[in-house]
Amino acid sequence: MVRGGVRTCVARAAAVALAIAAGGAALAQTPPSAPVSNASTRYPLPTDDLSAPAVPPRVSYQPTRQPPGVPEQPDFTLPDGAVIPVPQGKSRQYRFTRRYGTPNALSSTLLEDGTRRFVFTGGVIVNATGENGEEIEFATDDAVIWVRGLAIDNIANGFNTPAETKTEVEAYLAGNVVVRTKSKDGVPQTLRAAQVYYDVNRERAIALGANLEFLPRNLSDPIRIRGGEVRRLDAENWEALDASFDASKLPSDPGLRIDSRRVTLSERQVQLRNAFGIPYRDLLTGETVQGDEKLLTAYGAVPKLGGVPVWYFPRVRTDATDPLGPFVGLSFGQNRIFGYQVYTTWDMFDLLALRPPPGHKWRLNADFLSNRGPALGTDYLYTVAPPDVGLAGAAGFLKLYGIKDHGTDILGGNRGVEPVHPEFRGRATWRHQQEIIEGLYFQGQLAYLSDKNFLEQFYKQEFDLGPNHETFAYLTWNQRNFWAAGLAEVRLDRAWVAETQWLPRLDGAATGLTFLDDWLVYSARGNAGYARARPSDVNPWPILSTDQKIDVGRVDLMQELSVPFGLGPVKLAPYGMLDLAGYTEDLSGDAAGRIWGGAGTRASLPLSRLYEGVSSDLFNVRGLYHKVVFGANYAYMRTNTPFSELPLLDRLNDDATDQAWRNITPFQPSLVAGPDGLLLAGAGDPGNIYNPQRYLVRRMVTNRGDTLDNVNVLKLDVRQRLQTKRGYPGQEHTVDVLTLGTSVSYFPEASRDNFGNPFAFLEYDATWNVGDRVALVSSGWFEPYENGSRYYTIGSYLNRPDRTNFYVGYRQIDPLNSRAVTGSVGYQLSRRYFLNASVSYDFGINQAMSNSLTLTRTGTDLTVSLGFNYNSLVNNFGVQFLVTPNLIAALTPGRFTGTQLAGSPNGGRGR
Repeated sequence: MVRGGVRTCVARAAAVALAIAAGGAALAQTPPSAPVSNASTRYPLPTDDLSAPAVPPRVSYQPTRQPPGVPEQPDFTLPDGAVIPVPQGKSRQYRFTRRYGTPNALSSTLLEDGTRRFVFTGGVIVNATGENGEEIEFATDDAVIWVRGLAIDNIANGFNTPAETKTEVEAYLAGNVVVRTKSKDGVPQTLRAAQVYYDVNRERAIALGANLEFLPRNLSDPIRIRGGEVRRLDAENWEALDASFDASKLPSDPGLRIDSRRVTLSERQVQLRNAFGIPYRDLLTGETVQGDEKLLTAYGAVPKLGGVPVWYFPRVRTDATDPLGPFVGLSFGQNRIFGYQVYTTWDMFDLLALRPPPGHKWRLNADFLSNRGPALGTDYLYTVAPPDVGLAGAAGFLKLYGIKDHGTDILGGNRGVEPVHPEFRGRATWRHQQEIIEGLYFQGQLAYLSDKNFLEQFYKQEFDLGPNHETFAYLTWNQRNFWAAGLAEVRLDRAWVAETQWLPRLDGAATGLTFLDDWLVYSARGNAGYARARPSDVNPWPILSTDQKIDVGRVDLMQELSVPFGLGPVKLAPYGMLDLAGYTEDLSGDAAGRIWGGAGTRASLPLSRLYEGVSSDLFNVRGLYHKVVFGANYAYMRTNTPFSELPLLDRLNDDATDQAWRNITPFQPSLVAGPDGLLLAGAGDPGNIYNPQRYLVRRMVTNRGDTLDNVNVLKLDVRQRLQTKRGYPGQEHTVDVLTLGTSVSYFPEASRDNFGNPFAFLEYDATWNVGDRVALVSSGWFEPYENGSRYYTIGSYLNRPDRTNFYVGYRQIDPLNSRAVTGSVGYQLSRRYFLNASVSYDFGINQAMSNSLTLTRTGTDLTVSLGFNYNSLVNNFGVQFLVTPNLIAALTPGRFTGTQLAGSPNGGRGR
């Protein structure tokens, strides 16, 4: 049997395939075939020269003789060199099993050159396992196997090929062929084809009508290379002709694929390089990085979306383990505020050829907004494993973003005179937290904003819902019932924000300490610090009379002692409270000491009853368990210093809420007619019904040390719930059918504490779970007197497992005269299409607040979203269009998936 190269073996395999069609007996007598030409080869290939060359004449290797008369050159004889050992073959164990569970046929023939040929028909699985962990598995309907260098005449029970002997094994496979290969540390590969020739020893193969599939470690779906002819050139290199490749969830009809006349795949251990050829280096050690590379190269590449060609590349090369290289994401948008927008994100580690430590991500954001200008930023996120087991690791991020802004901010509403923003504007934020030792935690933030309106304009969602952009360091310690903390906070060039700088502040607390065999329960918390209160220096100006610029030292200690006991079914807890505070300076400039304290009683009475006979298929009720708790809290507190004489150091609201309140308060008379508008505008007066500090006093909120005053109040509440069993027989679970909580506050000294009205804060909160998917909700609170606040909402939810959801609700706020109807729907139109729509209209001011509509198509390879939105507050209409390959979602989750589309009125870049 001639073994000149792969082409000779393919010719022999073709002859054997014809013999299989003619019958197994004829196949056994077929002599070896002569080499034939491969008519399907149409262009030069790396395998064209694998056949054995003709042997030249012996004299071809002799030196050329000198011409007559020329003396002979001296004969230089090289000394003996080093001995190079010839590598031995690999030891493998071969096993044969049935493919379909039915008997197969096996015949054997000894050829003239000593090769033994075996023919399997009826389906066979061949498994070859190497001593180094390498595995090859062939599954085929028919197979021809040649074994040379091993005396064996029956392989049905398997055989071994020792490493010290030169045993060669080749195979020709036909009929639904599946070849699975796996190296010791490599990624498994699967080759499916109509016909395959495989040289096991040389790890070479040719497959016709083939599909090569492998799954890189960081991808969710395998990469597939299809070709009319797929060749394995050696252990590390593959080649496919008339090929295409994709990573689709639907292999039969990929939405995104690349067609190419020739595709090569090279697998090897190399020094890793980035897209620009720069070697990767470890960020910590500086050493070059070695790793697995799966280099995929396509010649004459044509990307196709939905089968439609979109581009042409003469040559494309990428690493299959990182197919996108430094590219992370791209999105587009258009609206009145920013104009046309392009948002791009790139991997900085990849661009700089740095291999990050585990848990580190570094992104470069390069954007362009036609109405505003070019922008550049970066996000660095990190997590660090803890040094000791049992501790929480460190985590944090650094965010930098800047823009050359030639546009005008559009924020909505009448805000008075607004400052002109600088041409170059931006932000810088660093946030870090970690557990240093058990029970000791650190949180820190460094935040800078170039101007007042940058965050609200470009990061609206973060401005409304995110933490304050303060600069602080905060250390906390917890141990059983004890807690301590230290805070240092400075105002870093934020003149538009009301902020208290603590330089520094120390806090401590002890909770639930018991004495005298648990008859007495003691709790205390205290703080001491030096504060620099800084109200806003620009529009909007401070509203509260206590919000003044002052530098003051403060010491505060709040204590509570209670005596809980049971009186039959009633639980009682008489208590006394005492707060001692000292200020180096009050609002009049004098040192002040405040004593606040008093006594009260808390009481509760729990009741329950089971109604086993209650049943309704309509309301999905099988028995009802009614639980109710009656509660009461009476408090009588007195102070020697009213809150109106002390500076406001403990802030009441976050920055965004405080700024919005200061913005709108001066304009309330023009927005709300009558005396209500005047009262809303005068909310800074401590005696005003809408003063927020007075509201906290009436609510008996005691965690703001500067906002304590005289109060005499009795609060009554009733909390109820009706429970039932739902679910399939044997899988029932307890659910709340109906929950209802109500409360009311009574003020015996109404003229002093509640503007002459004995009752206030009539509240309720109700939820009716009609079923596991449908619920009705409503909540509200009322002050039953003229000019009192009134707020309530009512709505209904529907949620289904297929992500379909509906909500419709009504909200009323008085005296602001807001009567808003809100509706939203998320509907699964089909398995591929999902619709999101929302609308909000305020009938009190007869204006549409916001409207949005987004249609998303989730395909096997692409997610396409088209959205429209309108915000009447800023008179802004926006259009968003986003095409996201699912491969991006797999490699970089959270960047362009599940975030707000670029170009929305809330800003771009997921804002």
